[in-house]
Amino acid sequence: MFRKIVSNLSFSPAIVGQLGFYAKRLRKEETTRRLGVIFVVLALIVQSVAILQPPESANATGTNDFVDGGLGIGASRSFNKYLVPYDANARNLKDIMTYMGISRAEITATQYTSWIVNNTISWGHNPRFSYAQGERAVAVTNTAGKTITTIYAKPAKLNNGARARIYGWVGHSARVGWFAIMQACGNLVTNVIPPPPPPPVKKCVYNAAILADSKDCLPCPGNQNLWIKDSSCVPNIVKSKTASNLTQGSVNATTTTANASDQITYTITVHNTGLAPTSVPLSERLDDVLEYSTLIDNGGGVFDPATKTLSWPTIQLAAAASQSRTFAIKVLDTIPATAQGASDPTSYDCVMSNVFGDNVSIKVLCPTPKIIEQVATQLPHTGPKENLLFAGVVLAIVTYFYARSRQVRKEVRLLRRNVNGGTI
Repeated sequence: MFRKIVSNLSFSPAIVGQLGFYAKRLRKEETTRRLGVIFVVLALIVQSVAILQPPESANATGTNDFVDGGLGIGASRSFNKYLVPYDANARNLKDIMTYMGISRAEITATQYTSWIVNNTISWGHNPRFSYAQGERAVAVTNTAGKTITTIYAKPAKLNNGARARIYGWVGHSARVGWFAIMQACGNLVTNVIPPPPPPPVKKCVYNAAILADSKDCLPCPGNQNLWIKDSSCVPNIVKSKTASNLTQGSVNATTTTANASDQITYTITVHNTGLAPTSVPLSERLDDVLEYSTLIDNGGGVFDPATKTLSWPTIQLAAAASQSRTFAIKVLDTIPATAQGASDPTSYDCVMSNVFGDNVSIKVLCPTPKIIEQVATQLPHTGPKENLLFAGVVLAIVTYFYARSRQVRKEVRLLRRNVNGGTI
C-alpha cells in the first residue's frame, strides 16, 4: 500500500490524506510489534532460567521409594544420595540390599547409564498390583530368620511400559547378576527374584526329646512339643477384596469410572483354608486411594495418617473359617489435576489402586489437564541447544518486523515533510 501511495502522489496530491491515515496505522503496528519483542525477550529469559535451573516435580517422591527424593537430576545428580541412606540403613535400605545379596562394593562399582524396561523386575516398599499380574511380596529377614520388612517385586513394564527407557546406575552382583538402581527413586531393578536364604535349622522334638535336625519341621497345633513335616498341620491364609460404588447403584466399582463425590465401600476378607488355627493381622494401605478420596468410615479400624494405613486388631482364625471388614471412602468433590508421580508412575494416575490379596483398581474421572497428560505422555525430546536456537530464531523474526515498521514510519514522516514543503 505504501508503494502505491508514493507512486501516485505526484499525480494526485490529494492522496496525502491517505498517507496520513497510513502513518497512524504504522504507529499502532509499531506499538504492537514493540510489545511482541518485549514479550519474546521475557519468554527467552524465563526459558534460559528453566534450562540453567530445571524445575523439580511437585510429586517427586513417594512412600514406595527406597530413597526419598531419588538421586537428583541435572547438576544435582549424585550417587552419594544413595550411599548415605545405605550406610545409615534408612528405610532398611542396607538390610534390603544385603538380603538380595548385593554388597556395598558391587553397589559402588555401578555406572550411570540407561536401559530399556523389557522384562526387568522393579522393587518397592508398597504393593501396587496383584499376584496374578506378577507382583510378589518378599519378606526381608535377618540372619536369625526374623522378618525386618516386606518389599514387593513387580514387572517394571506394569509401571512404565516395556519400551520405556529408564536412567540410573547399572552393576553386576555375584548373586542376582545384572541389577540397576533407578535415578528417580533409588529403587532396585533386577532380572530375577532371588530365592530366600535357607531358614535356621529347627529341631524336631517330641516330648522334649530331639528326634532329628530338619529345616522342614513345622509345629503341630494342640501339641507344642511335636514338630512334624506334614504341611497339612499348618494354616493357610487366603486374602481377597471387593469394592462397590454406592452412588452408582452399588455396582462393582472396578467396572465403572468413579465421579467426584462418589461413595465407595471396600470389603476385605481373610479365609483360612488350612487345618490349623492361626492369628491374622489385618491392615490396609490406602496411600494411593486417598490421593483422590477421603476415608469416611473406618469400619471399626484405626487409621494412621502418617502411613495412610487402616488397621484392625489381630484376629484368631480357626481352620476353614473366614472374617471380613468393610470400610468406605468418598471421592473428593474436586478431583485434583496433580501431575503423575515422577518416581512412582502409579501415583496420581487417575486410578485408585490398592492390594489386599487382589489388586482392586478403580478409574477416576479426572479433569481435562490429566486427560491431556495421559494422551501426550511427554514432549518432544529437545535439549537446551535446540530450545535456545528456536527462541533465538523467533526473536530475530519479531525484531526484524519491528525494525521494518520503524523504518517505514520514518520514510512516511520524511515523505509528508517533503509534501508539506512543496518539494514533491
